[in-house]
Amino acid sequence: PVPADVRKLMYKVKYKQGVDITRIFCGLNDVRNIIPSIKYAKEGGMIPQATLCITFSPIHTVEYYSGIADQLIAAGAPEICLKDMAGIGRPAMLGTIVKAIKEKHPDIIIQYHGHSGPGFSTASMLEVAKAGCDVLDVAMEPLSWGMVHPDVITIQAMLKDAGFLVKDINM
Repeated sequence: PVPADVRKLMYKVKYKQGVDITRIFCGLNDVRNIIPSIKYAKEGGMIPQATLCITFSPIHTVEYYSGIADQLIAAGAPEICLKDMAGIGRPAMLGTIVKAIKEKHPDIIIQYHGHSGPGFSTASMLEVAKAGCDVLDVAMEPLSWGMVHPDVITIQAMLKDAGFLVKDINM
């Protein structure tokens, strides 16, 4: 609920402060709230990362999320984030969402942001990685787990074991 002139100024200021990518989301996935900010972010010099707020219900299907992604990409979003704020997205479904977006829009960068709370996020990270996700949000001990992201060392080991080329971590 922020006026357009304030949002436009915010993107210009954040860019001058050194922020390159801005994550744009609406908790209700209402594209009418997201699409204007894609334009404003670009005008401010930033990369707009449009976001799908993930939840689990009978209406929140692969088709629902991939349809929203199509609209956001058509509006100019070069990146899509799957924001699983409560960590309740189901791994197989999230992988299918990533696959559906990548099949239609192979050049779009996809990032997964999943919280650890219910315990799905580690499995979700493996599924979205297998489906072509480009970036995974992780945390490091002592900030990981709980209501935050899985630990970077766990995710690195899991992905290496699954055959992904993952850089070493210099501790």
